[in-house]
Formats: sequence, C-alpha cells, structure tokens
Amino acid sequence: MINFYHNKIKEIFNKACKCLKVTGFSFRVMNRQAPINTARNFKVAYTNLKTKLIAIDIFTPKKRQPKSINSILRILAHEIAHHQKKPFRQLYRGHFITRSHYPGFYRQVNKNIAKFKQDRELGKYFTQKTVLSS
Repeated sequence: MINFYHNKIKEIFNKACKCLKVTGFSFRVMNRQAPINTARNFKVAYTNLKTKLIAIDIFTPKKRQPKSINSILRILAHEIAHHQKKPFRQLYRGHFITRSHYPGFYRQVNKNIAKFKQDRELGKYFTQKTVLSS
C-alpha cells in the first residue's frame, strides 16, 4: 500500500509541474519514523531554491496515515510558488529582513491552486473525496 502511495504521489508531482509549466524540479519524500508532538510547530515541506528540490511529508503528523491528495497538491502549490515569487531582502525598521511569505507570494499560491482545479486530471481531487485503493 505504501509503495503504491509513493508512486501515486510522484505521478501527481510530475502532473503538477507539467500543469504549472515549471521544469527541472525533483521530488523527495520526507521520512519521519515516529509520531511527533503536534502541540509544537512541525515542518510539512521544504524546498531548496538552488537545486530545485521539493520535499514533502506525505503522512499525517500524529497517526502517520497517508495525507489526502488535495492537501498534498496545496502544499505543492505553495512550494512551487517559492520558486515563482522568490524571497527578497527588505529594509524594515532599520534592519534587513528576508521576505519569503508576502501578499504577492500568496496570490501566486492561489493562482497555482486555481490552475490545478482547472486541470482535468488534478481537478478531480478538489471536487470530491477520493480514496486510494491498491
């Protein structure tokens, strides 16, 4: 079941990159072994801006069950938007800060999700609940 789920996520990643017309990205699954304390913040995904690597935790944090494809697509839209609207440095109250999440960035995330919803193959994950079966 887990192998099937990994392959399905890789297929969806390739379709999402093709839908957004971005190239050169590689995908990796974040491997966590045990359940983590969800009372604290936890990392859902990360991206490397130089190597274009995107790593996503594809299991829920508490019970380690597979996440829905809908949530993985939304995370993917967020991570790809980091490459479309890059972080920048800004002078704020006399200090330079790095703006990685800003209003223009979130508009890009929403555009990416809208493109996923319009796509024939990826749009079906946003309309109804689908259960993966092996």
